[in-house]
Amino acid sequence: MDDVRRQLDELRRARRPGPSGMVSRQHAQIGGLAGVLGGGETRCCGRACWLIETPVDQVCAAHGLKAPRPPASLPYPRDLPAGVTPQGIDPQRTVVLDIETGGFAGTPIFLIGLVLLDQQPICVRQFLARDYPEEEAILRAMAETARSRDTWITFNGKSFDAPMLHDRATLHRIRLTPPRLHVDLLHAARRTWRGVLPNFRLATLEREILKHERVGDVPSSDVPDLFHHFMRTGNAAPLRPVLEHNRIDLVSSLELLVRLAGALPKE
Repeated sequence: MDDVRRQLDELRRARRPGPSGMVSRQHAQIGGLAGVLGGGETRCCGRACWLIETPVDQVCAAHGLKAPRPPASLPYPRDLPAGVTPQGIDPQRTVVLDIETGGFAGTPIFLIGLVLLDQQPICVRQFLARDYPEEEAILRAMAETARSRDTWITFNGKSFDAPMLHDRATLHRIRLTPPRLHVDLLHAARRTWRGVLPNFRLATLEREILKHERVGDVPSSDVPDLFHHFMRTGNAAPLRPVLEHNRIDLVSSLELLVRLAGALPKE
């Protein structure tokens, strides 16, 4: 954590007012993006972006975590939306998702992290925008996923991820199909452990329910600065802890989903 904080402080001191133009894709790949972040270029609907796939087992091994195993089926939550029948959560139609943004209203989404519950081996799939225009490409990748995955699992996604995705998709004139069922783990955790926990931050749930604590994780509040530095300079190294932060969010959400599966009502 101290190394990440020191690096961020150095980036802030080095900041200089720059031109309003965007960093080109070629500039953003100086030093070899694949060598820094892994992954490679992918295309969706003719638009290119960067894709990194990391097995969940690998993420867990790096942080001393036990890899969660999604059950074959999951009980449905109590707060089903109108018109949705209580048929359970189908892993083949489900995606766990988490996004990273530029930090305030009107800024782009630059990273969309997904976990497909029926994928073998189960992986964290991250779509990264290498420059501002590539936001359209990662949103199209999300829209393509949403066409066949109509159940979304998020943490605080009803308040943040989903509205942000739909607002940015509308800006780019992309039709993003709303989920048939959106299970927000924050809400489910509040129902399940009300009166037991002091708060329902993900870090608190990790510590008290999942029994692990993050070490060396970049705070969410620092993510926008690291993203904007990458956009200005093309130096991808500061994005490594951002991608890892997103992976841990997704793995913790997956583990929380598994823990909640036995607690959610089945009637």
